[in-house]
Amino acid sequence: MKRLATLLGVLALAAVLAPPASAISIFADGFAYANGNLVPNGGWANYSGAVTDVQVVGGRATGGAIGNPSNDDHRLFAVQPTTSKTYACFIANIPTFAGIPKPIYFAELKDAGAAALVSRVYVVNFPGGGWTFGISHSSTAAAVGLTRWTAPLNFNQDYTLVINYDPVNKSSTLWVNPVTEFSPSVTDVNAAIAALAVQGFGLRQSNAASTLPAEFAGAADWNWIVDNLGVGTTFDDACSRPTPTRSTTWGSVKAIYR
Repeated sequence: MKRLATLLGVLALAAVLAPPASAISIFADGFAYANGNLVPNGGWANYSGAVTDVQVVGGRATGGAIGNPSNDDHRLFAVQPTTSKTYACFIANIPTFAGIPKPIYFAELKDAGAAALVSRVYVVNFPGGGWTFGISHSSTAAAVGLTRWTAPLNFNQDYTLVINYDPVNKSSTLWVNPVTEFSPSVTDVNAAIAALAVQGFGLRQSNAASTLPAEFAGAADWNWIVDNLGVGTTFDDACSRPTPTRSTTWGSVKAIYR
């Protein structure tokens, strides 16, 4: 009887600790490739541009304002339903630049094509000085802006970003250095955008500013570094990607529980 009780206790604990059956870690990529073009490593492919590919430098993806039509790359995965959320979790580092940044997005969730892009992650000016990240649910316009992160950020510092695409509520959410999904976040809503069946994560290179309200205007080019990417159907699954070798909030938290 004692053994049966112990077994039942173990099974009960396993049931509590097990992830939900619907939770899926779609893919993870630590960019552990030789220096050079990102494509075709790890299933990455070009979806726009045909000149200079995203580069792998020291095990990190690098790109930015190197002119148009520089290559935009994506990694596709199984088509996700328009009734559930998709999350992406990655490290982003913005090298030093001078001036007010051009408002340009450099990462997004997408379909298999080149135009349907959602949960776009930008570098933009911060009111009062400096720069920060921002997110838009879809495309922007002179009267349709984006939602900024709530604080200015530092050059040459690794930030763990998490984005969430919610096709039901027509919203996209951004976290910066979160500990859990309940950490502070910002959400951009665009009720006019039809739900998209997401099936890819993209990295974008451009020196052309997005069309946005005047408050986001800037003229400085900038570059980006991305590492330790994960995509999943839950926050935790997306962020269960390879633990960074460089110190970040999420990496430190994961290390505690190893």
